[in-house]
Amino acid sequence: MDFKIIEDFQAFTDLSRRCYPGMKLHSKEEQERYTEHRRKMAQKDDIHTIGLYEKEQLVGGYIAYDHVMNVYGQQVQAGGIGTVAVDLPYKKQGYAKRIIQHFLADARDKGQTIAHLYPFQPSFYKRMGFGLGPRLSTYHFHPSQLPSYNEGEKVEVLNAADQDEVKACYDTWAKENHGATAIPPYGFSFLEKEGLHTFGVRESGIITGYVTLEFKEGDHFLQNDVHVKNFFHTSTKAYRTLIQYLHNQKDQVRSIYFPTFDHDFAYSLNDPVHVDEQLIFSIYHKVSEEGRGLMYRILDIPAFLEKMVGTCFGTDTVKVGWKVKDSFLNETYKSVWQFTNGKPAATDGEAEVTIEIDIAHFSSLMMGCVSLSSLLRSGAAVSDGRTIGLFQYPDQPKSWTFF
Repeated sequence: MDFKIIEDFQAFTDLSRRCYPGMKLHSKEEQERYTEHRRKMAQKDDIHTIGLYEKEQLVGGYIAYDHVMNVYGQQVQAGGIGTVAVDLPYKKQGYAKRIIQHFLADARDKGQTIAHLYPFQPSFYKRMGFGLGPRLSTYHFHPSQLPSYNEGEKVEVLNAADQDEVKACYDTWAKENHGATAIPPYGFSFLEKEGLHTFGVRESGIITGYVTLEFKEGDHFLQNDVHVKNFFHTSTKAYRTLIQYLHNQKDQVRSIYFPTFDHDFAYSLNDPVHVDEQLIFSIYHKVSEEGRGLMYRILDIPAFLEKMVGTCFGTDTVKVGWKVKDSFLNETYKSVWQFTNGKPAATDGEAEVTIEIDIAHFSSLMMGCVSLSSLLRSGAAVSDGRTIGLFQYPDQPKSWTFF
């Protein structure tokens, strides 16, 4: 069994259509389109299509992505993995484990500090050391439920000619938001797609916000729902202008599907109730649907700590001894961190508190997806020593990069 860069993309297409029926690669035309797409994307410096071969037979594969991630304001090298596939005759033979181990080893060799992925089954990747990521909410409401503002700015149609400016707007947003991943120019191809409509806000000639919409027909041609695909803003004025634009669709749009990482978004709606008007648990009104998709795995804890030296995880001053178990790679990390007013640094001193935790939950904790008190309460982490005031108010990451 050997890993090598895939050159036969038709074979990768055949593998993908068997492992991912949802791709709907049924016709010859669809398969040719996907093959050409994968061949084109493999030419990008940050995308690597890797195959697992038994002699000359492709039995599995994956796509690795080189990312730069904002982690608490620091730019960190990260590795993404997607389209993990093992051909049907080779299932349940340990090949998926080999693929993930190979990906993790390669990521470490590249100096990447964090790995992340979108799981087909969270429990499967949790066993491989990936921790649950942020909570995403999707709201479904009538446009009139949005507030109305009078900001004085107007939106304009954006297209491929505006790509550099749209990317600059996103880059500004990404630098201000923990968890955001840099997106290369080809990631803005949505500006060229006929089925998507992007509208932007300018302030002093600079794009400070944009929204991408997809219209889907309802029960008849006069009935449409809007699905928000992008929603980025770098100023309050841009945010309010975009919200006002969505509000103005109330005469022509039946409903809006709005995804967000903002846990307080319901408070901005005039009426937060979901369009299906369902009650959940007694008389609580449903306002959104929630899920977790992205998962994280810290690959190099010492390197992660170096990046986090100036980050505040609370107010406590205490020496914490960590014991982080990684059963998938058969590794254990042991170290003492000196927290000074919540800011960590490595120390040779003796721990006042010790915490035992596995790499999956440790990764979720460090990335701000869960509080330490929650992990201790559930038994996912075990502490010996006094109660500490650290990791109690997580700064949840926000990532809109899909791969």
